[in-house]
Amino acid sequence: MNEPVIQTTGGAVRGREDEICRKYLGIPYAEIERFEPPRPAHWEGVLDAVGPETDCWQYASFIPDDERDSTFYYEEFRKGYTFRHAESPMTLNIITPPQPENCPVLVFIHGGGHETGNVGELPYGDSTEYAKRGIILVSIAYRLNVFHMFRAKNFGLQDQVFAIRWVHENIASFGGDPEKITIMGQSAGAMSVMDLCYSDLLKGIVKGGVMMSGGGLVPKITCPWTAEQSKDFWDGVLKRAGVSTDEEAKQLPAEKLWRAWYAQSRDPYNFHTVQPGIDGTIIPDLPQKLRAEGKILDIPMIMGVTSQDFMPYVIYDMARHFAMWSARHGRSPVWGYFFDRALPGNKFKAFHACDLWYMFGNMDKCWRPFEPMDYALSAQMIDYVANFVRTGDPNGGKLPRWEPLSPRQRGFRLFDGVSDGTIAPMACRKKLMHSFLKDPGPM
Repeated sequence: MNEPVIQTTGGAVRGREDEICRKYLGIPYAEIERFEPPRPAHWEGVLDAVGPETDCWQYASFIPDDERDSTFYYEEFRKGYTFRHAESPMTLNIITPPQPENCPVLVFIHGGGHETGNVGELPYGDSTEYAKRGIILVSIAYRLNVFHMFRAKNFGLQDQVFAIRWVHENIASFGGDPEKITIMGQSAGAMSVMDLCYSDLLKGIVKGGVMMSGGGLVPKITCPWTAEQSKDFWDGVLKRAGVSTDEEAKQLPAEKLWRAWYAQSRDPYNFHTVQPGIDGTIIPDLPQKLRAEGKILDIPMIMGVTSQDFMPYVIYDMARHFAMWSARHGRSPVWGYFFDRALPGNKFKAFHACDLWYMFGNMDKCWRPFEPMDYALSAQMIDYVANFVRTGDPNGGKLPRWEPLSPRQRGFRLFDGVSDGTIAPMACRKKLMHSFLKDPGPM
């Protein structure tokens, strides 16, 4: 096995190469102190980049396995995989073709409600399908929960911006094209992609966005809060933790701080305080105001929803309304998809996050008895995204034509393993209403 050594701005890294790809796992892209912005990481010698990657402290860090084994998403995406959590989760994975040269780049931001999630989860953690198509896949870890959202300062989004800039600066050394970077996210990762479009911090660096179950603007009733609006919440976290100042909170054991935040965020649950806030920089203002002023980053986008999605109507309307606004204002095109394949194996069908298996093709890691149609559907979806990463348009080759959304073309591309066409808004609403009222997913 070849062991390529690459020089980065932080130091040298050694990867592993086989006939399919090169893998560099667990590369530090930054260092942090609690409640502080990220800063460049540096190390001596050659870093053996074989993982494991490091993720942020989260629910799974402090709750015993026997209390988690019965949870649906643990069984689906994490069972049998060992994760490493720490205060500084600033690592990323890079998977390239075996002989990369000027390859387009896809940067993936994992989901988990801004509270949990891991860069190495089974659907995408070591996927080689994009490498087979001549594309470099980068997956990034970032701060979560209280370590991310403290006082609406969006440390996790700061990490994401820092990581994407690190990729832009270093990816040429790995055989990538720094002028062809697309960012992709699922759920909270998709919302993060949207958040990163609210300022010019990545203008000229990011050329496209793919958002799975989270694209578009959240409704006004759930819009992010400023630090002032969320002050009482964060003061309550400190009170539960037994401290009175932010400096004291910096010194607390991670578990004590996390448990105080978790209890406060559920008493009662408040959506405003468990998502990124208006920080004046990454999210400069209310998203609706930024849209009205035309200040949202203008890049081509793909936005998707599953028929058993989390808050299915909201997720669908977020994507549809944003796409219509983009088309009416002559902005870059937005393509919409509606995933409606009933996965084999149990009672759940097209549940929230199920399309990860298809978008990354890591199906041999899954317990489900996938059928030939599943593999064919996965290959088609990956080909669309690969085309999008290369050209800013998912169409190309022998793929069925996929039209962007517009007032004249309102149908989402239907991914169900059977149809090669679109599904009209009324049919989407009918399916979403059925899943919401009679056949909900696991969330």
